Amino acid sequence: MTNKLSERIIYSRKIKGFKQKELANILNISLPTMNHYESGKRAPNSELLSQIAKTLGCDPGWLLTGEGQAEKKEVLLNEPISSSALNDFVLLPRYNIESSMGSVSVIHSEQIVDHLAFKASWVSKELGTDPKYLLLIHSIGDAMEPTFRSGDLLLVDRNKARMKGDGIYLINFNDGLIVKRLEWMMDGTVVIRGDNTSVSREQKLTYIEMEKLHLLGRVVWVGGKV
Repeated sequence: MTNKLSERIIYSRKIKGFKQKELANILNISLPTMNHYESGKRAPNSELLSQIAKTLGCDPGWLLTGEGQAEKKEVLLNEPISSSALNDFVLLPRYNIESSMGSVSVIHSEQIVDHLAFKASWVSKELGTDPKYLLLIHSIGDAMEPTFRSGDLLLVDRNKARMKGDGIYLINFNDGLIVKRLEWMMDGTVVIRGDNTSVSREQKLTYIEMEKLHLLGRVVWVGGKV
């Protein structure tokens, strides 16, 4: 039906028969803010998401994750929808930088296409980082196979404290964005390599070239189709 939070909000609003401005007025938010939610540029917090679900008569869990039934489950005595379940999740922005790699050197909010829900407890336990530093991108090309394939979803941690040591990084190099494995040598230089040696050759950076290397984040999780 709908794969994105923003699309589920639009779908539910239209089913209910609300215009965008009408829903914004009911929620007591500005029209531009409502437009940002429906375009995927921003994501509502759990309290507002619960209010949206209640107003549109849809299940808050479905609205957040897309799983289950869209229709609100029956509750006793018109019990209000609690936002506690929504607080169990964090919404992480997914960026469209596929067309940008190799030509654009920065990541900005205009590239956000939607937000995906992750269990807050999983982020804390498995990744050990603050969700505010996390973003999602899709990999491009086969240079990192078999570690991940083109189109796989990559979770990137932009916490500067985590960007040290060997690992797979989203980097700005020569004014382009790439995802490669970095290895620090004993002499202080850095080697950039792809895991697929048949299509990617390692590159040892000189000290001058290292000035053009900027770490944007470390890849901490990979997800994709089987």
